Amino acid sequence: MTLADLADLLGIACPDELRTITPVGFSIDSRTIRPGDLFFAIHGKRLDAHAFVPEALARGACAAVIHRPLPELTPAQAARCLLVSNTLYAMQELARALLRRWGRPIVGITGSMGKTTAKNLAALTLAPYGRIYASVGNFNNEYGLPLAVFQMLSDGRRMEDYDLAILEMGMNEKGEIARLCEIAPPDVSVVLNVAPVHIENFPDGLEGIAEAKAEIVHGLKPNGTAILNADDPRVARMAAIVLARRQEHSGAQVMYFGRNEAAHVTALDVVSRGLLGTTFTLSTLKGQATVELPLAGEHHINNALAAAAIAIHFGVEPEVIAAQLRLAQPGPHRGVIRHYPGGFTVVDDSYNSNPVALQEAVRLLEQVPDAKRRIVVAGEMLELGEQSKDMHIACGRAIARAKVDILLGVAGHARDLVAAAQAEQNHPMITDFVETAAEAGLWLANRVQAGDVILIKGSRKVQLETCLEALPA
Repeated sequence: MTLADLADLLGIACPDELRTITPVGFSIDSRTIRPGDLFFAIHGKRLDAHAFVPEALARGACAAVIHRPLPELTPAQAARCLLVSNTLYAMQELARALLRRWGRPIVGITGSMGKTTAKNLAALTLAPYGRIYASVGNFNNEYGLPLAVFQMLSDGRRMEDYDLAILEMGMNEKGEIARLCEIAPPDVSVVLNVAPVHIENFPDGLEGIAEAKAEIVHGLKPNGTAILNADDPRVARMAAIVLARRQEHSGAQVMYFGRNEAAHVTALDVVSRGLLGTTFTLSTLKGQATVELPLAGEHHINNALAAAAIAIHFGVEPEVIAAQLRLAQPGPHRGVIRHYPGGFTVVDDSYNSNPVALQEAVRLLEQVPDAKRRIVVAGEMLELGEQSKDMHIACGRAIARAKVDILLGVAGHARDLVAAAQAEQNHPMITDFVETAAEAGLWLANRVQAGDVILIKGSRKVQLETCLEALPA
């Protein structure tokens, strides 16, 4: 698709010398520009990328989208710019126009936890349906979602190469998912869960988070389907949004997934295999099939059930879904099992953390039958607002009651987590606290033994994955 085509979709002028150029890709970061990329100069909350337009063009950007004149540009550079009223809005509207013209099914996935894993599992289960596009990484906010759409026509790809798109929709505050649904109105909206993530932005707590997540159900296309977690009462109640619109749109539907046997898609006869994953019977209205899910931790079962429900909606048979789920692999730092020559094992779940996810990961550690010692490296959990200290204390108490031998807290309020664990009576754990991930790596390297199983989990900004660099490879 040429710059002239993109300009036409935006309703703006395109200089003659740019009209025939086809962008290789799209970027909002001048540091990662590749030759041939189209650069959007976004004026964000912290930086105005208009200051980096000369750098982007020097790095080989085919053109830059700007929303104000830049006197510092040379005439040759200025000739490679497209002027819009607002670059962020233009980027979002371009993504919306591209999806509208494409006109094929969109699956939107949100939830406080598990969005990326559920999206990847959905891409597996939907593979028999056709050519699936699943957004890369966690491109799920007001900047990331348009970039995810643009990937469908980057590096020589065409949107027509795909039959269905799966997009993550995340949020930090109310109204964000509503805007994402304006850009990419879902045919199927999936809500995984509601948990205290970004709760510092929600004075009304979990109910406020639930209301914000429900925007993806409000944003459904008129005859769309909501796929909801029957195990989470705040999510299950979102069905009322769909039921209310049935008088006007008879095709609007609700499908439930979860461990609740009343769900349309559920798991029976669950058996934990520790770090090897789980087995269960996938039970659906279309029949049953045995699933061997190679993702460690029972919390992944609900992600798999959500993916299965999506596939069932699009006509994939249970036996085929089960076969696809056997191919699942964890994403980077999302429950990756690492075996070291020294005879110890690390569960690298360092991508992010919150109180619910941390306790689920600790339960996984308890299910490892042959561990010599179970070690938890718990990084600070961020964006918990005024409840942060209390939530860290609650997690510390829970870990003290679990089958954990050593607890190491890392950074900030993780100190409160460790102190709470120490305060529990009769707990046999060794406990300690360090300020940084680098210190945590050295601490572990000096103490790790053969037979140890180590869980590493913390919020993204703690960067606990870096402590792995200190372990003897």
